[in-house]
Amino acid sequence: MDLFKEIFKTEGRLNRLSYLKYMLLLALTAGLATFVTSSMATFLTGDPTGFLVNAITGIWALIAGTGNVMLMIRRAHDLGKSGWGVLLAFVPVIGMLFSIYLFCARGQVGWNKYGADPLEE
Repeated sequence: MDLFKEIFKTEGRLNRLSYLKYMLLLALTAGLATFVTSSMATFLTGDPTGFLVNAITGIWALIAGTGNVMLMIRRAHDLGKSGWGVLLAFVPVIGMLFSIYLFCARGQVGWNKYGADPLEE
């Protein structure tokens, strides 16, 4: 459960490597879970585009999307930015550039108002 707590929290900071690691883990887990549960629903109902399959896919997308936003907030904190800046990720084109920035930009060295430098811990 510690991994779940690490992904689904907004307090503190998150360095680039941890951000990448958690994002990949979240994407792989959500993708695999969606595939397995949707396949089971398709097998049970016989309809690959049915309500059950769409509901399961939507639920997993909501869970993964929530985790994604929370990781982005912690990454923004590492850069010394407010978590509200993550709303930029929902703007077309700007969101893509913002996401690239989160992956590439180096975090602030030392303490900032969001906590200790994760590289020093």
